[in-house]
Amino acid sequence: METLQQSEKIIAERYRILGKLGQGGVGITYAAVDLNSNQKVALKALSLRLTTEWKKIELFEREAKTLSGLNHPGIPRYIDYFQVDTDRDRCFYIAQQLAPGKSLAQLIENGWKPNESQVRHIAYQLLEILAYLQSLLPATIHRDIKPQNIILQKNGRVFLVDFGAVQNTYHHTVTGGSTVVGTYGYMAPEQFRGKAVLSTDLYGLGTTLLFLLTQKFPSDLPRHKLKVKFRDRVSISPEFADWLEKIIEPAIEDRFHSAKDALSALRGEQPSGINSEKMFKRSPQSRITLIDVKRWLFINIYPDRFPSKLPGFFQFVHLSYKVLLPFFLILVFFDLILWLIAVPGDWTFSLFKYTLADSLGKLFHLFVFISIKGVIIFTVFYALMYLCWIFGCLLSRQIQISSQDIQRVKLSKIHLPLLKKSMTFCLIRAKSRNYCFGLFLPHAEKEWLVGELNNCLSKLK
Repeated sequence: METLQQSEKIIAERYRILGKLGQGGVGITYAAVDLNSNQKVALKALSLRLTTEWKKIELFEREAKTLSGLNHPGIPRYIDYFQVDTDRDRCFYIAQQLAPGKSLAQLIENGWKPNESQVRHIAYQLLEILAYLQSLLPATIHRDIKPQNIILQKNGRVFLVDFGAVQNTYHHTVTGGSTVVGTYGYMAPEQFRGKAVLSTDLYGLGTTLLFLLTQKFPSDLPRHKLKVKFRDRVSISPEFADWLEKIIEPAIEDRFHSAKDALSALRGEQPSGINSEKMFKRSPQSRITLIDVKRWLFINIYPDRFPSKLPGFFQFVHLSYKVLLPFFLILVFFDLILWLIAVPGDWTFSLFKYTLADSLGKLFHLFVFISIKGVIIFTVFYALMYLCWIFGCLLSRQIQISSQDIQRVKLSKIHLPLLKKSMTFCLIRAKSRNYCFGLFLPHAEKEWLVGELNNCLSKLK
């Protein structure tokens, strides 16, 4: 490819080289002019003489074959694949539409600092491209999503380029290919093992977005158990941060399953905190009734009993009442028996009537008197707590809402002053108001309920 480094050189009597665009793991890409149409093109070249690995030739041919079958506005249009033989070499070429604009890497290097809205817009477009690739039969995995391979036009339009590392799911499953390809820092952990799944490209997208937000390479950001820690280095909304957390999960099962799922979560159509691959089962003891009728949803969560597993202070009060109440009642019962035996026929209550020794009798009666007060205080306090819970159930656990009014269903968190840990609850955001419920439900059942609600919405819409 040394002969192609000169500008104005004509290849295959059709393409005139204008200059070098970049060099990747497989081949060098040049800007050129198609003399037949007078349009600018991207010409990717691979020299057989300069190639030391046959695997690169295989990847180059696979890229050409993949590009020839793609048709998406966010992917430069495939034009031609050909080879040129000389006395000293054989060169392979792929001609594509030249995506106008600059790569995200170039823009950041030139001082561009995008805000959350701009980064979201880029994410939307790339997810739509990835969703298209994953919808093909077999699904196509790019495997090298990074700032250098994403071109941004001045009007905000995005192109995904360089399919040199592309792989389809059929090739990976049948042949068991284990070639490690990608770019360090943007590669999902499974790529180091030669594995690629649908969510592999999502990891590359997530780390690319972090590069835009932090202006730092992902490999330079702190990590904990392989996961990138970024929240203290960005100024974005909590919801977008939660979405980014999920898309860069090191474990495949914790990531979004597909680009379609990630796009739905980013649009607010499903909760970003729930993996669509996980199926949460309804508890056999569940008191939840969920009914969808035409375009209406009916949710009933019947109060069963005071929850036995509550965090912190509430759990202490509940357990104390269950243990101490029987003990107090037994003491009162024995004191009443002793008092009746000691003073038959005398129904006038006196704290200091006793049959035992003076000091022991006084102490016993005093302890019983305090126990009676304790029973009353605990009973009143417990009753108030129980009534508050029941009131909350009756106030917010019978919901009737039109699916057309629902904007989002997700799990949300509340931080209570008396509790060290936050508590989650179900949240339905509607046009007119928000519905909050399920605070004391088991966490798995909350996830099941939110998942079911989103499934209902997807069917109704």
